[in-house]
Amino acid sequence: MASSLPRCLQLCLLCVAVRSVESAKCVYPGGECYELRLQKCKDSANWTIHGLWPEWDNGCPGPKFDVSALTSIRSEMEAKWISCPEFGEANEVFWQHEWEKHGTCSRMDEASFFKKALQLYDQYKVKCGKKKEGDCAICFNEDLVTLETCPPILGLVV
Repeated sequence: MASSLPRCLQLCLLCVAVRSVESAKCVYPGGECYELRLQKCKDSANWTIHGLWPEWDNGCPGPKFDVSALTSIRSEMEAKWISCPEFGEANEVFWQHEWEKHGTCSRMDEASFFKKALQLYDQYKVKCGKKKEGDCAICFNEDLVTLETCPPILGLVV
């Protein structure tokens, strides 16, 4: 089945079609999107934040974690972004890991990164429903406003 379009135009149209499909999905690595990952700790009925992950990269150069930047939201962090007891890690160690691996790539300062994750958690945790255990992923365009389709990862509500 030969097309009357020149080969270079066919390839160009194919690239546009593929890009439009890809742009509707949050993909890792290299996607221009964020994933808000929630989890349920063992024997807990409540969702907690696991992380806010920019999918374009991780472990970017940036400032080291400074827990004092979280003073104004500390009590909220301790309620909504906890290190599950079964992992045996202090909250501050968990937050440091999340900042240094993901937050430094977010194009936000530390306080803004954690505040944004808390705000998204409050706004969207209901999307995770009443799933009894595991993780839940909610994906956003790079603007952190527009919802995206998350990749189908086994065990995640998307």
